[in-house]
Amino acid sequence: MKGVLLFLILIFVAGCAQKVDPTVENINTIFDSKDFTFEFIKSDGVKESLSFRGDYLVYKSDKPIYRREVSYDEVLLINDFIQKILNLHSDLLDPETSSHYIIKNTAYKVVIVPNQEDYYFEALMKTLKLP
Repeated sequence: MKGVLLFLILIFVAGCAQKVDPTVENINTIFDSKDFTFEFIKSDGVKESLSFRGDYLVYKSDKPIYRREVSYDEVLLINDFIQKILNLHSDLLDPETSSHYIIKNTAYKVVIVPNQEDYYFEALMKTLKLP
């Protein structure tokens, strides 16, 4: 019985995404999977996310879930946006108390805490014409 429990715990731990440093290389590794999620968590705990599965974008928030195809130009726009927030990342800010972004897939997770206001994500949503 203990062996089965230990095996299940080991499978669970192995299934969790490994947190890695916010570097271009680590983010590109996540992007290469073509199956990843980009989350924005406000300092008050409200969460919005964009998930990418192949050529589809799924937007989740407190509004209804929105799904549609994503264009190549939109992918370039999102990559540019992520590069900008990565350049604003600060190791001095705590993601528990500050707005932050998470880029993750099943294997890796990157937390970016930019030293800027929250309006960047809202501007991206308007540009992508998401609700």
